[in-house]
Amino acid sequence: NTLAVSSVAVVPVFSDGSLSRPIVGTNPYLDLNYTGYSADFWNNAQSLISLKQDFSFITPGLKGNAKFSWDARNESTLDKRKSPVTYDALGRDKEGNLILHQNRDGNDFLSLARSNRGAQTWNFETSLTYDQVFNDDHRVNGLFLFNIREYTNNLPTDYIAAFANRNIGIAGRAAYSFRDKYFAEFNFGYNGSENFAPGKRFGFFPSGALGYMISNEDFWKSLSSVISLLKIKGSYGEIGNDKIGGDRRFAYNTEMQYTGGWNFGRYQAKWIGGIATGHPGNPNVSWETAKKTDVGFELGLFHRIKLSADYFKEKREGIYIQQQSIPSVVGINVTQYVNLGKMQNQGIDMTLEYEQQVNDELYISGRGNFTFNRNKVLYDDKPSQQWPYLNDVGFPMDQHRGLVAIGLFESEKDIANSPTQTFGPVRPGDIKYRDIDGNGIIDSNDRVQMGYTTIPEINYGFGVSLRWRRFDLSVFFQGATHVGRMIGGSQVYGSDGSILSLGNFYEEVAENRWTEWNPDPNAKYPRMWMSAFDNNKQQSSYWWRDMSYIRLKNAEIGYSLPKELIQKIGLSTIRFYIQGVNLLTFSGFKLWDPELNTGTGGLYPQMRTAAIGMNVNF
Repeated sequence: NTLAVSSVAVVPVFSDGSLSRPIVGTNPYLDLNYTGYSADFWNNAQSLISLKQDFSFITPGLKGNAKFSWDARNESTLDKRKSPVTYDALGRDKEGNLILHQNRDGNDFLSLARSNRGAQTWNFETSLTYDQVFNDDHRVNGLFLFNIREYTNNLPTDYIAAFANRNIGIAGRAAYSFRDKYFAEFNFGYNGSENFAPGKRFGFFPSGALGYMISNEDFWKSLSSVISLLKIKGSYGEIGNDKIGGDRRFAYNTEMQYTGGWNFGRYQAKWIGGIATGHPGNPNVSWETAKKTDVGFELGLFHRIKLSADYFKEKREGIYIQQQSIPSVVGINVTQYVNLGKMQNQGIDMTLEYEQQVNDELYISGRGNFTFNRNKVLYDDKPSQQWPYLNDVGFPMDQHRGLVAIGLFESEKDIANSPTQTFGPVRPGDIKYRDIDGNGIIDSNDRVQMGYTTIPEINYGFGVSLRWRRFDLSVFFQGATHVGRMIGGSQVYGSDGSILSLGNFYEEVAENRWTEWNPDPNAKYPRMWMSAFDNNKQQSSYWWRDMSYIRLKNAEIGYSLPKELIQKIGLSTIRFYIQGVNLLTFSGFKLWDPELNTGTGGLYPQMRTAAIGMNVNF
């Protein structure tokens, strides 16, 4: 994998010892060795006190637990900086000596700056638990818990951050099972948050689950050699979220902000700053809720194979969003946060396991997992657009939107006979877009949803482990699909107009671009350019890439020495092994690691590692 760096050559030090600072770019040697240093100091303090009490003297199975923790973190940074005198070269004189131009006065002393950061958290939790079996058939257990937490920023940056964050809540659980066949469970949480106005601060969030272990029934015994395990289960519950977008706290209060001002007075006028309403207060803002449903089964075959599958569905309501449907004529400076957003997630989750001791010398096991999850926006409070395809409702969150590319312009005649593209002048070799709304103009109204998002809808993995005599082998593959990304950046598009980006193209781009001697209208990449240019930088299907991949995540082979040999030296086992991580990646996308969360490749790739080791047990 390649990393983008500036291709501008820099002389670190001139022949007479003078430090160089180029007109364009930086001098890494100067920055690393002559500009001072930073020193970080930090300390963490953690404490935990717990108390446990068995209340069996009151009733068997009753226990109590109390915990108090206090954590503190303090950090300090000491910056000592200087700016030495630097030069750039203008040429040489008649004797061949460098003609240097001083481009920074600089200084030889170190400046001093100190910054501090810190925070402290305390948490108190107390609980009662109960667990008891009656008549060997009925098992009852429960939990009641109280929790309070406070977080304080010791060095806040504004008056809001100076207030401590406090949360308080109680939770409970009651569970019952009969002969390990029938299962029932009820949970609840009653939580409070200071982010909401009085009367809105507490939320009640219940959940329940049922299960039936069919394979433990007496009538199932005749089938147990084939279907060794069969369980069906289902659950429903609600959870709450009090974290408001944009780090908004006390959203029920109106926030004031400094704004523009005015020069008062004709002579010796004085500037007076103004104050305006920032985020309007919303006394009705309250908990965001997620309603979750899950149904599934567990199946065992021949005491060797186990399959678990679940279907899940989640509906989130009251999501914090900034109100979009208020017209600008209302005159609100900043739109308020409201509980209006709605989303839905649903999918399946499966695991498959296999295990068999074939004989005294051979053992084999396998495992696999598969998850499919698809979400869609149900409501976002945005005004309806002229064309339905411009709306986000009904599509996944962060759905890619762009122009539909239909190839590259072949000639000036082709450009003249095509709809007008409003993103700057175009030439042969530039990207041609489809006129979606049919008005003869390509603009933002021609952007449509396209491809999968950057979050994979499907994640999977599978592996196998073998043990034969004293050898063992294990491999595991991991992959993702139904995932895509818009790629870009000067390394892909071309120059952004800065000399620092000239020549920083990926080799793949340079070799597969449109050129005058290779005027392929279906070339993988458009023509290159050496100035800021917008037409080819538009998000479009031309730049969307499938980021599906499968990776050999882990592989290991080992050998264990004979026990009769190592027991003579007082050891239990000695095992030698060779291990590799991220050894191979298979993907149709080749520019960089498809798993990286970047559209330009400007992140450090995942490490490929290999290790040789030994395990010794006494």
